[in-house]
Order: sequence, then C-alpha cells, then structure tokens
Amino acid sequence: MTRPAAADGQGGLWPLVTRPETAPPPDDRPALAEAIARFALLAGPALADHLLRPAASRFGVALPDAAAVERSRLAGRFALAQQRRWVGAIAAAGIETVCLKGFANAHTHYPDPAVRIIGDLDLLVRAADLDRTIRLLAGHGFRFRSTPARRWRMMPDASFMPLVAADGSCDIDLHVQPDSYPAWRSLTAERVFADSRVVTAVGSDGDLAFRVPSADHAFALCVTNAAKDKFGLFSLRKVIDAILLVERGPPLDSMPLDWAAIEDLARAGHFHRPLRVLCALLARLGVPAGMLPPALCAAPGGIAGPVFARVVADFEALFPAEPPLAGLWWRELALIAEPDVALHNLGRRLIGLVRPDAGLPAGVSPHTGLPDAR
Repeated sequence: MTRPAAADGQGGLWPLVTRPETAPPPDDRPALAEAIARFALLAGPALADHLLRPAASRFGVALPDAAAVERSRLAGRFALAQQRRWVGAIAAAGIETVCLKGFANAHTHYPDPAVRIIGDLDLLVRAADLDRTIRLLAGHGFRFRSTPARRWRMMPDASFMPLVAADGSCDIDLHVQPDSYPAWRSLTAERVFADSRVVTAVGSDGDLAFRVPSADHAFALCVTNAAKDKFGLFSLRKVIDAILLVERGPPLDSMPLDWAAIEDLARAGHFHRPLRVLCALLARLGVPAGMLPPALCAAPGGIAGPVFARVVADFEALFPAEPPLAGLWWRELALIAEPDVALHNLGRRLIGLVRPDAGLPAGVSPHTGLPDAR
C-alpha cells in the first residue's frame, strides 16, 4: 500500500480531522483519497464521513462511499438501540451505573451517536451491585463469553469477559473500576460516580437518562485506554474521541478541560507518562496550538524518541502493518508505562504463565458462563 498523505504535511488527512475549519487545501488528492478510504476502513465509514464533512464542504474532497456510510449508520443505529435497551433495563431494576467509553463518548462528543457506536457497551457498576447486575442480565439470556484462559497476555483487572445477549445483538462489559491498573489508583469507581453527570438522550423508544464521566475523567480514560492499546490501531477511536473532547468539548458542557486536575489524576495514578504521549501525539496530528498545555506536548526524548516517532508514523500512515508482539512490549517499556507500572504488568504476565485467568467474576462457571446457583 502507498503511504497516505502525511499528518503534518500540507494537505494531509489528519489536519482535516483536527482543524477542519483552518486546514490547508489538499496538495496531493490521489494520496488523500487513498488515506480517506483507509481511514473509513479503520474508523468506520459513518465516523469518517462525519469527521470529514467540513473538508468536503471546503475543498470538495471525496467522502467515503455513500452506500457504505449508510450501511455503517444503520449498523450503528441498531447497536445503539440494543445498548439503550439494556442501559434502561438495568436502571429500571434500581442499579446505578456510569456508561463508559463508546456509548458515553457517542452521546457527549457527537451530534449523532450512531456514527460512533460500535462494539461493546461498557458499564461501570459498584462492586456491591455486580452480582445483582450479572443475575439480572443472565435472567434475560446473557452469558459470559467463553474463551480459553490466556497465558502470558494479561486479562483486564477492572472488568471481565463480555456478557453476550442470547441472540448476539449486544455485548456488555461490566467494570468494577473505570479502567485497569494503574488508572484505578486515582480514578476510582467512587470518584467517577461522584463526579459523573446525567445525559438525557432522545430516541424513538423515548427519552433515556444515564450517567457519563465528567469531561476531565473522560479525557483521562482516553489516555488510559489508548495506553492499554499501546497507542496502536485499537487506540484509533480513543484518539479521535480525545481530539473532539479537546477541541470542541462535550456539547452539553461549556467548561474547558481542567488540565491541572487531569495532571493530578495522572500523577497520582501513575499514568502521567501516557498522558504526555497522547498530548504530544495530538499536537503532531494537528490539534491547534493553545488547546493543549505546551508542557505536555514535547516529544519524548532519549530511547523513547524513536519509539514515539514510530507511533506518529503509524497514525500518519494509518497502520499499514501491525507491530510484532515484542515491538509492542518495547513500546510499553520505553515509551508508555511508568517503571513501577511496567514491573507490575510484567508480574501479572508471569503469574498468567502459572495461573491463567479466564476473565470471569468469582462464582461464574467457565463452562456455562452463568453465575452459580445460590
């Protein structure tokens, strides 16, 4: 595949996403068309179309195929309807949750949530409500996804394998902490619940009120989730969410991000290093100066410098090849994880060699995916 137009060059793809109103005119339309097609493949046609509409209006650039965009929107609307159904059912049972990641970001960063909805529904529940939530969903036919216990690679320590609807229409990830170690050292479930806000979404099935993280917590979770994905392909949507959160803010919240509070969370939670990586990456992708703290935007130096350059190159070229596992581990050690976190992760991987983890809550059978009878 030919390398798409560079992110920081005149006329590249990323400036059309990060600064749609001030991006320079495209200078290599064939390369840009290839980049847009690749971007639509990775981010989804509906999301790519939404993000690039201003560029199409200004410069007449070709948007993703209209039929593919419509299919993507229909799939998003179907997934959104299913997720709304179960968010409402859990709330109706008197169980309080905070919606995380895709579902929350779709309703706070995008005028049409269907362009962002994809994958699992992530719900933060209090530990005291976990068993009741599992039994409620199991009573409606949900089962934990069966998977072989994985050695060496870590299982999440803040959530579990997804609960899958009987007809496969919805996967639900239950979290007892907002994200894996080290995030919950500072960004605890209690803190996210306390600072969460209520969003009311209008739908054909009526209005639905639900809780989402505060803007500061939402950005912190973009950091921790992108770090967990090693700033690779699976971090793409988190980085896009972070761009929208920094530049445009949640539509329901006129307050800017509190960077001092975010840095305090990151330092206390030992994810300040990935915070700096994300901010430096956003700056390289074209987020305008002044929207990010200058101190957080400096490119990492030393042995981390070439590793960061590879991350930027991957985003510029839209991930033409997946890095080898050893390369991802080196990326974690050299660039992303703070030393104590890298040591913690290595310890968990070594434990996994001896005692593989199936990723299920206590009391759930790995054979049936159901909680034990009590």
